[in-house]
Amino acid sequence: MLEDYPKEVILKDGTGVTLRPLRKGDEDLLFKMFNRLSEDDRWFLDHNVADFDLIENWVKNMDPDRAHSIVAVLGGQIIAHATLLRKYYGAKSHIGNIRISVDPAFRGKHLATWMLLDLINLAMAMGLETLIMQLVEGRDTALIRSIKKLDFLEKVILKDYAKDREGNPHNLVIMLKRLHRLWDDVGVDAP
Repeated sequence: MLEDYPKEVILKDGTGVTLRPLRKGDEDLLFKMFNRLSEDDRWFLDHNVADFDLIENWVKNMDPDRAHSIVAVLGGQIIAHATLLRKYYGAKSHIGNIRISVDPAFRGKHLATWMLLDLINLAMAMGLETLIMQLVEGRDTALIRSIKKLDFLEKVILKDYAKDREGNPHNLVIMLKRLHRLWDDVGVDAP
């Protein structure tokens, strides 16, 4: 399902960036990208990405039935990482979870949007019906605004659910997108 890669996308500032699947040998580049994030940014991720062994394990033991990761590459460096996670069995196997991390120097340039669009297309090709993103209110405000333009809806706000490094509470926003499985589902007439 990742045969369209590598491909180039143009950022808001005119920079050309290559999108491609994460692959074995990317451990060091991915680790360096995560370490360009602030400690606060890393705190709100689900895993301690400052641990090289964790990154190495992710890359070397990728499960293509569970996780599809793409990276953005510029000048030989990974500048963003996006993952579509899914369960391949059970009551939630129709749901995909999306996570995106972008190097601070490339935020606000629509890189996350390009990657999200690719993951939406991938999810549709996989037959998924729903996508979920979990974002932190106040920290991810621009991203929340952006993904609303892609028909993600604010489904739930969990008040004071997440805590920052100092123990201050933050609201967790669960964003949800329903996917159309066929063109007929979106009201487009076939020629």
